[in-house]
Amino acid sequence: MLNFDHPLTERVRSLIRIEHLFNRFNHATSGDDKWSHHIALSTLFEIMESSSRAELKLDILQELERQRQSEKYQNDVPMLERLNQTAQNLQEVQQKFGQHIRENEWLMAVKQRMLVAGGTTPVELPSYYFWQKVDARKRRQDLQRWSQFMMPTYHAVHLLLEILRSNQIVVQCHAEAGHYEHSKMEQNIHLLTIEIPQSLGALPEVSANKYFTHIRFVRASQEGMRGEVIPHDIDFKMIVCSFDGDSAIRQAA
Repeated sequence: MLNFDHPLTERVRSLIRIEHLFNRFNHATSGDDKWSHHIALSTLFEIMESSSRAELKLDILQELERQRQSEKYQNDVPMLERLNQTAQNLQEVQQKFGQHIRENEWLMAVKQRMLVAGGTTPVELPSYYFWQKVDARKRRQDLQRWSQFMMPTYHAVHLLLEILRSNQIVVQCHAEAGHYEHSKMEQNIHLLTIEIPQSLGALPEVSANKYFTHIRFVRASQEGMRGEVIPHDIDFKMIVCSFDGDSAIRQAA
């Protein structure tokens, strides 16, 4: 099965983007070859750029506090401890997100050269070639050191998305001739996830707001961005998620 996320707020879109980048960074860092670590470093720069919005930390802390105050977790001691510890760890990071990277002249030089086609070849950047030739353990330690001040943000984002995805209901849906419409979506729904079998070879194109949701299924293609609408009926699952708990999402079913 394939799960296609469709955020209904820009905040959730940002959280999913950040989580995706950190997952890629962690996976690439766990490898031993220099190309994996090249991807990891490139991803670290992407994380720095995508998470540099000044309000991001405040938004995350406010949502963590809102979840801590919610009735759902008042008797859930382990979750309250996770929320408190995650917020504390994030608050303890005093510097601007990614500031330690911006202050590293070598890292910023590598970042700039990565923007140029072939800019990190040994001819163009000998010091980077040298770093790629050191022991994999040393490279991994460097990557972990450069990312350590970013990890509290990752853990906070991961926890918030875990909470969001746990507050869900699953709606069995039927698209006629590749189209589906839903007119009862509530304002406090934050994420839709469309689940379809991979064997369908289909992609859901979602247009949604607080009043109306329209989904059309098109054929997956790597030759163009405008896929052909699938003309037959499709059964699928729509997973509806909200930070506001079960009471909010049941109204959308």
